[in-house]
Amino acid sequence: MLGWRSCVDPPIDDGEREMSKQVTTSKRLIHNTLFNLVTFMSNALVVFFLIPFFLGQLGEVRYGLWVFIGSIFRYRGILNLGLNSAISRHIPVCFAKDDDEGIQRVVNTALFYFSSLSFVLVAVSFLIYYNAGSWLPIDPHLVRVTGLLVLIVGLGAAVSSLLQLGAATLSGLQRYDAIGVVTIVTLTVRTVLVVVLLYRGYGLLMMGCVFGISEIMSRALLCYSIRRLLPNVSLNWRSVDFALLKDMLFYGVNTFLYTIGGLIVLKASALVIGILIGMAEVSQFFVAAAAVILMSQFLQAFTGAIKPAVSDLDARDDQARVKEIGFLTQKYSLLFIIPAGCFLAVMGKEFLTVWAGGKFDDPTTIDSLAPILTILTVGHCVRLAQHSNFLVLVGRGQHRVFGILTALMALLCLLGSILTVKVLGWGLIGIAWSNLLPMVLISGVTLSAYYNLKMKISTWESITHVWWPAALGCLPSIMIITTWKWVSPPDSWLEIFAVVVAAAAATFAFSWIVSLEPIERERLVGVLSRGRLRSGTQSSQAP
Repeated sequence: MLGWRSCVDPPIDDGEREMSKQVTTSKRLIHNTLFNLVTFMSNALVVFFLIPFFLGQLGEVRYGLWVFIGSIFRYRGILNLGLNSAISRHIPVCFAKDDDEGIQRVVNTALFYFSSLSFVLVAVSFLIYYNAGSWLPIDPHLVRVTGLLVLIVGLGAAVSSLLQLGAATLSGLQRYDAIGVVTIVTLTVRTVLVVVLLYRGYGLLMMGCVFGISEIMSRALLCYSIRRLLPNVSLNWRSVDFALLKDMLFYGVNTFLYTIGGLIVLKASALVIGILIGMAEVSQFFVAAAAVILMSQFLQAFTGAIKPAVSDLDARDDQARVKEIGFLTQKYSLLFIIPAGCFLAVMGKEFLTVWAGGKFDDPTTIDSLAPILTILTVGHCVRLAQHSNFLVLVGRGQHRVFGILTALMALLCLLGSILTVKVLGWGLIGIAWSNLLPMVLISGVTLSAYYNLKMKISTWESITHVWWPAALGCLPSIMIITTWKWVSPPDSWLEIFAVVVAAAAATFAFSWIVSLEPIERERLVGVLSRGRLRSGTQSSQAP
């Protein structure tokens, strides 16, 4: 039996021992949300601003190949079957019940499954490696590089999948600060290495090695960090509970359907384009979709902390606060989605020109990508408006239909993409339309009605508590963006930045007045005041 702790580890004081057993409060939820937001957005922003650099260093075809292979292994999440979500629900439920034995069984059962998953990924990696030339639509001179890149990325994914237990457990413990610190440090080192080595002439294989090794190290550090938070948990194969595994997979498969649905919507387009059109077009579509992906990642980071919080409150049968979290999180999500979506839809061409206009061989490419960005933005804004509602239902274990409908939406998007490209010949614009229509129908209508039914919320409650205050708060920013576009379209990063800052400031100021209730303002001010007071106390006690 191998314990989390060893004889060389320093002792744990009582305060640290209790850190992971804190009850969900407004302060803790805001704290976790901020850490989650900083972590995910740091990664998303770095990737976003590196895209033009990668295009310039690698070219459209090789960068398209990088995106294509990355999209393949992003689907390794299919094999997880939503187990990460099950872990982050079972852990807080066990803590709420002081069930240390239950935590022991969850950790060891999950580790057993992830170990099996790693062997599958190794086999898949070698299978694609040996058949890369015949299976993938690539030029002959890229076959060898492609095969090696598949092997490097695939083996890295296999090892990192084994180590994903750390992040899932820390999420269940609501320790987003630990996840954040490790992720940001790893991101910084990886980014510096990739940029320097690309400048020195290295290429795709170097990128695969750096990304794979950094991911493995990051997850290994997260696994080590839970040793201090779970000192009584040990790694013991006798604690593997197959009945629990069945229960976790049954719970997780519904989250899996939702997650894989979102993944297909975001990533399947690259596979369809790569197979049916070409690698250069993969790069072009990815550039058009990058801002939408960034917006999605921001929202997922902002709302990610509510699932374990809802699980904790649901285990304590505090349904009033669960409902309140649902209202507030969706309203705050809309205060971001509406102005961000308006900016991308209205100023898409100007933004793409400033960001990546000089990176394509054909200078007219940006003109064709702007309408694609607009269509994608509308569809994903509709989808993202329901994301926080899904997390509330996940926290309560009532998300099965949500997952099934999202998977159906993804399937319709995929089939529509194939139809518009292969049969109708509409190209990239056809793929954008095939994504929009299912998202509006399922996310905009069906999922919204289902959530209100499960939470016993009337349409009037949803409008008065969420949609109307959010729409009022965003009205000034919408006016600023549309007026600025008409009067003086931005043509530099400084002007783009000015538009974003002006819209964000208007949204914050006006929503503070008309969108937030007095109790919400008091709560936020109270949390910030306590944070400043604690910082000041620590400074005054410093030697």
